[in-house]
Amino acid sequence: MTLLDLSVILHGDDPRLELLYFWAAVLLALTPMIIFGGLGVWVARKIWKEQRGARNAEGETEGPA
Repeated sequence: MTLLDLSVILHGDDPRLELLYFWAAVLLALTPMIIFGGLGVWVARKIWKEQRGARNAEGETEGPA
């Protein structure tokens, strides 16, 4: 008897338990997406700010035309 069979015998078709499993799966899927997405946005902003600063520094070193 597998663990799934044992779970069906003990709980049957409990909608609350199925809802709990659903939200656990959603949380399990979203957690890495949120973490890596946040890291990606942070790195992209850092790169963008660095490039913008380099462009501003190039413009400041030029003398009047």
